[in-house]
Formats: sequence, structure tokens, C-alpha cells
Amino acid sequence: MGIKVNYVTVTNGDEAFLKIKSLITPEYIQKFQVKATISYDETKKIIKATGSGFTLTLSFFNTYCEIDIELSLLLRALKTTILTKIQDQITKNV
Repeated sequence: MGIKVNYVTVTNGDEAFLKIKSLITPEYIQKFQVKATISYDETKKIIKATGSGFTLTLSFFNTYCEIDIELSLLLRALKTTILTKIQDQITKNV
């Protein structure tokens, strides 16, 4: 179970998905010195980033975005910190 972020600046899941999709690019991920593969599911409105030791899933619904992250054993201690930073960025943009 992940964190839910209600939309403030957008009106629905389609709009939120498109806005976040334009922000989360391979170039953006490289800023954090993390190698990740990003996939976008236009039909289900899901963005998934997978890298060494983690899988981040952003699911867009009608009124909110759900953020979920799976971390390797080594990174689990940082889960709260990582989720908080991602939540802050999503909240700022949707």
C-alpha cells in the first residue's frame, strides 16, 4: 500500500498523468545519479520506474495519485525518506 496524493492543480487523472509523464523522463532520473528504466502505460495511467534495488509505481486515478515503492533489503531503511520526497514533488505538480 502506498501514499495517496490528492490533486490540487489538475482536475483529473488524465491531466495529472500527462503532466507527471512530461516531468519524469530518463534525463530527470539521471539527476539523482540513479539508473532506471521508465515505462508509461497510457491505458491504465501508470508510470513505473525500475532500477537496481527499486521499483517505483505511480498510479493515477480520478481524484488522486497513488505512490508505491518496492525497495531492496539494503534500501528499505530509507523508504519513508524516499516516499516523502516523491510525495512532495507530486504534490507540488498536481
